[in-house]
Amino acid sequence: MTLEITPRRCLRELMPYQPGKSIASVQRELGLKNVIKLASNENPLGASPKAMAVYRKAEKSCSVYPEGASPELRRALGDFHKVDADCVVAGNGSDELIRLLCEAFLDPEDEVIVSQYAFIRFRQQSAMMGARIIEVPMMDWTHDLRTMARAVSPRTKLIFVASPNNPTGTYNTEEEVRELLAAAPPSALVVLDEAYFQFACGWDDYHRSVPDLTREHPNLVVLRTFSKAYGLAGLRVGYAIADPEVVGWIDRIRMPFNVSLPAQRACIAALDDVAFLKRSIVTAAAGRESLAGSLRALGFSVLDSATNFLFVRTQIPGRRLFNSLLKRGIIIRPLDEYGLPDHVRISVGTPAQNKLLLAALKQSLEVLV
Repeated sequence: MTLEITPRRCLRELMPYQPGKSIASVQRELGLKNVIKLASNENPLGASPKAMAVYRKAEKSCSVYPEGASPELRRALGDFHKVDADCVVAGNGSDELIRLLCEAFLDPEDEVIVSQYAFIRFRQQSAMMGARIIEVPMMDWTHDLRTMARAVSPRTKLIFVASPNNPTGTYNTEEEVRELLAAAPPSALVVLDEAYFQFACGWDDYHRSVPDLTREHPNLVVLRTFSKAYGLAGLRVGYAIADPEVVGWIDRIRMPFNVSLPAQRACIAALDDVAFLKRSIVTAAAGRESLAGSLRALGFSVLDSATNFLFVRTQIPGRRLFNSLLKRGIIIRPLDEYGLPDHVRISVGTPAQNKLLLAALKQSLEVLV
């Protein structure tokens, strides 16, 4: 029998999301023993110690289902951010919440406004629902929120803004965000993805969205994650803070048990690990400045970043540089899928990792340039 079933029409044009290569895959494919990953903006310090201590104790609970809606985690996040627990929904990473927002609110031909070079998952999940994607060019590698506001039409349902943005590392100011929220109609949700917000809080003009902006604007949804500053990327936990009505619609289609019990408990403990969070932020800031200076000395153009990674313009195609470093046991992120073939994204590592990266870069440039 020949299979004749076909997927939905919109899926035929979608390419699967390509995450950064893993250490295990590079070791397996290239036969390397020592590999450093600076591709996925993970925490070079590892995971929150308090979170991991609780995670290990939770092993005894692995034989039973967690509560389906993660109520303890929601209450803890509500207390932490000074919002009601019914304003919080937890997800299997922020990726799941992006997908759930698209599934909950998009009909075919609805419009979604995104910025050029914004996080690629916004487009992919919107396209999966058959939505029409309105892309607004960036201004100086930063989201142009005024032009995005002018792009709003009666068909607009979602406006995605990542601040700080992945992959450029730039952010929008509180004034700019407030102007967008003032212009957005109540029929459209503004989704503010703040995966890297802890690293940007040192800038005076960075927006303070929770709890002030979420209380003032019921059409604002803020996404956050435990993957970056808390170092819990492997647990896959993100969350949204939004109006209870929005949370209710998401809960209708959210799969039960979407966050494991050990992960829930570990994330609750992470919220109390203030010392580790501060160390993560300080390490990222110091490493970011040092690494950016060293990269510029090698002839690379490096954009100022408010995150734990750098957006780097290369003298050679980014894919060639990626492949050359891969052979030397260093994983970075090429950006071809963003339409940026002459750029790469490099996560800030430990001082030792950054030193090895710079040595490998010098070797690669001697061969490639």
